[in-house]
Amino acid sequence: MKTDELIQNLSGDLAPVAPGAAARRVALGLGGGAVVATAVMLAWLGLRPDLAQAVTTTMFWMKFGYAVATGLILAAVLIRLAKPAVPAGALAAFAGAPLAVVIVMALVRFANAPPETHRALLMGHSSSLCPWRILVIGLPLLVGAVWAVRGLAPTRLLLAGLAAGGAAGGLGAAIYAFACNETSAPFLAIWYTLGMALVAALGALGGSRLLRWR
Repeated sequence: MKTDELIQNLSGDLAPVAPGAAARRVALGLGGGAVVATAVMLAWLGLRPDLAQAVTTTMFWMKFGYAVATGLILAAVLIRLAKPAVPAGALAAFAGAPLAVVIVMALVRFANAPPETHRALLMGHSSSLCPWRILVIGLPLLVGAVWAVRGLAPTRLLLAGLAAGGAAGGLGAAIYAFACNETSAPFLAIWYTLGMALVAALGALGGSRLLRWR
């Protein structure tokens, strides 16, 4: 049998993939994970008591925006990486943009603050808890992302796992923002970023095993 005939026989019964199928599957996985993550946050930590007042402040939305923008950009990167031999593209260059904005805000805030407030700006009152809470809340989202990508055809498993973890970490941090009352830009630049990075690292570590084609 000639090579062309073999390829035709192997592929003849394959149904074409509908446009947007990868995006829908990733959205479903992350959406389901977000529902579980929100339930975990509410049962474990609850909403911050002053949420009604907090949502009227710029800093609350800066915190939420940083996390959700990071998660959504990396989710878009993940959709590309979930397809065989498709590069991350220009989107990957924007993945660090939200962090860059927060770092600039943090540096300006830190430089203009009295020296006696520097430690409080950096450490807040929950620095030892914040990254681990984001990690725990991000886990259901990571499970959803892994489920989604396992049903697709990634070829760059490490990068796909990193993007899955980064998306889960960003969206998990956005959910945690409704329980957290930290609003300092230096705090967010360090501890929120660390929490998101932990979930991203977990995704990268598990990518080569968990995302293999089945």
